[in-house]
Amino acid sequence: MISHLDRDDGSRVSAFVEGSLQEMPEHIRLGVAAESLVLGAWARLPGPLSGPLRNGSGISLQALETSPLNPVRQYARLVRSLVLFAEHELEPGAGG
Repeated sequence: MISHLDRDDGSRVSAFVEGSLQEMPEHIRLGVAAESLVLGAWARLPGPLSGPLRNGSGISLQALETSPLNPVRQYARLVRSLVLFAEHELEPGAGG
């Protein structure tokens, strides 16, 4: 999601997202961590199970956003929202 940013901006956005996740209540952090582990393992499986998730460089965000499983769609929405918020809040000259 941050591949279009240069290295410094990408690092700042990643740090913001990580910090935002760490500030969330523990039960939400645990759910996000569990989904990250499951989706990461699923994407690394060889064979047809991983096919729909892959985009060449990891998990396809579109596959997550269109998943029939609501928790998977919500996971994608959470991460995308945090990244978009960080991109706009961390712009040079943004008040903050």
